[in-house]
Amino acid sequence: MLHEWTLRISMAWFFLAAGTNHARAQDFWADTFLLDVYAGSTRSNVARDLRQGGYELSGGELIDFRDWYTPQVPDMTILFLKQLRPDFGIIWGVSTGEKGEKYRIEPALQLGFVYQYIPFENAVFSAKVTYPLFGKMTEKPCTADYGALGGIQTVNCRLAAEIIPPEETLDYLVNLRGETDARGSISFTFLF
Repeated sequence: MLHEWTLRISMAWFFLAAGTNHARAQDFWADTFLLDVYAGSTRSNVARDLRQGGYELSGGELIDFRDWYTPQVPDMTILFLKQLRPDFGIIWGVSTGEKGEKYRIEPALQLGFVYQYIPFENAVFSAKVTYPLFGKMTEKPCTADYGALGGIQTVNCRLAAEIIPPEETLDYLVNLRGETDARGSISFTFLF
């Protein structure tokens, strides 16, 4: 009988706690709005630009960069606005990242703010900033066989057929931090 009573009290506390957490979650979402959803980023554009070109191997096989730098799924970003005051809100969200055969963009956490000021009737001044944390883009190297001229070496895949020394091609691997997608805007709107 004591175990049954303890179980009932434990279950009651569980549902009370769950209800309290549910209420807190509802309070959080009460003033939170979907701000933006978009595909792509500055880093995605870099990968897209790397798709141009290719070369032919000594055995006649054609290497097309499009195969290496086309993502399986594009980088997607979703942003929310948590309104704290009528004139100020926090922007937060996530980016999924992106991956191709020869590069990777890590997922990112997006943070920022928006501020509005109404200097007079029908006029609105606003400032908005978003800043990604993490989201680094890295390009992968390749192993190339230069035969009797240089043997097997680690190289930048895109530059393996160039005239520069193979070891120097590694200096040109793309390595971008997520901050390249930081955004800021200031606007003034007047309705008449």
